[in-house]
Amino acid sequence: MRPSRPLLKDFHALCPRFSLPEAEGAAADFELPEMVQATFYAMLLNEAVELGVVHGFIAEGLKSALAGLRWSSFEVWMSCVDHELREA
Repeated sequence: MRPSRPLLKDFHALCPRFSLPEAEGAAADFELPEMVQATFYAMLLNEAVELGVVHGFIAEGLKSALAGLRWSSFEVWMSCVDHELREA
């Protein structure tokens, strides 16, 4: 199990459909604190794919990083496409 990290302060700007209270409730119910981070990143990746910000090999690599709870891989990608994500 990977320790969860705090979400970005402006996480709603990146993923407006993400509900922190719902994710925290599910994480508490299942006793999986990393579930909050994983849910946010999964929703962000889905939105990025829907908006055409990411696709193909990169999207598959990011899905794999999420499955392995490799936050740093996902966070590097986020920093590289931050502007595109916020503009989309």
